[in-house]
Amino acid sequence: MRALLLLLLLALAGPAAANVPAAYIACDGIDEGGNCSLPGPRYGVCVRDTLCADDAATDEDDCLLCVDPCWGTDEAGGYCVQITGEDGVCQPQDRCTDKPETSFRECNRCVDGEVPRTEPDEGGCAAIDAAATLPWLAILLALGLQLRRRRAAGPRSAAGPTPR
Repeated sequence: MRALLLLLLLALAGPAAANVPAAYIACDGIDEGGNCSLPGPRYGVCVRDTLCADDAATDEDDCLLCVDPCWGTDEAGGYCVQITGEDGVCQPQDRCTDKPETSFRECNRCVDGEVPRTEPDEGGCAAIDAAATLPWLAILLALGLQLRRRRAAGPRSAAGPTPR
């Protein structure tokens, strides 16, 4: 009975894998370098395979494929969106060889990680020192209160009070 169930599962799983659309369909109508998504959801970037020969019989560009965003770049440490939709970083993979039949750099992959950021001091930004700011803020507040009191008291004449 178990063997029959296993055989049935294998028979049904084969055609299900064949229904995944080709990677070039996800890039239909999207420019090279544009974001794309495959079923799943799987996120990527449209990258041109320069070793591919486009089939003239189809309307789609068969050589513009939705792949890992790092495959189209040599940049290591750059920002990317992983296939899961989470933020990541491009990183070359050890023990990996690019396929000679494609122009992609498949060994440069988007993985978990943070893009290196600069500290505020390094980037030319500086935080405002509260010890220097608070006294000036108090002075401006006191002047504003004095002006408000003077306006509430009314206009004064330089010659003194007017006789009645």
